[in-house]
Amino acid sequence: MMEKRRINPQKKMDQVISAARKLFVEKGYRGVAIPEIVKESGVSVGAIYLHFGNKEKLAETVYQKTLQQFMNLFLERITDKDSVKDKLRAFAELIFELTEEDPEMMEYILSVRKEIRSKMLFPLCSSAAFLEVQGIIGDGISSGEIKSGTPLIAAVSYTGVILRGVELRMQGVLEIPLQEISNELIDNAWSSIAAS
Repeated sequence: MMEKRRINPQKKMDQVISAARKLFVEKGYRGVAIPEIVKESGVSVGAIYLHFGNKEKLAETVYQKTLQQFMNLFLERITDKDSVKDKLRAFAELIFELTEEDPEMMEYILSVRKEIRSKMLFPLCSSAAFLEVQGIIGDGISSGEIKSGTPLIAAVSYTGVILRGVELRMQGVLEIPLQEISNELIDNAWSSIAAS
């Protein structure tokens, strides 16, 4: 008697998401067609359209999954941190680590999403991770660790230094790994918001 073939739909969709992210980063969103994603993922055209509907919805799913993956990693990093400064340092160190070890993820978060014309892709500053940073900064304003002001503006100031370092690294302007200059970048980011 033949054994029944078992299909794991979640595994297939994860393959599609992984393949799509890789291709979108390599070729740009507009430069990738569904047949290329089919070839890269090993999942049929029909399955992709059944689960995602179209390329735009697939790109939205990739973006949401990528941000969720980042958020999960971020929350893991801050569970044992008590101070605002340590939590923000953990955020920056995670970004620097991912830039070096999973540049595809950072490239997708920072660059590829800008190519996709979708109302479903909210700005990065509305993502759960950025809102978490805003909350941490709000706590820092309340405790006096961070100068008084608007948490959103302080979060932009802090993350701006960190993300600009990432962009310069991805563009090849910064030639050394971010971990080697992380203290300087983090100190500069922190000094932009620290209370005295």
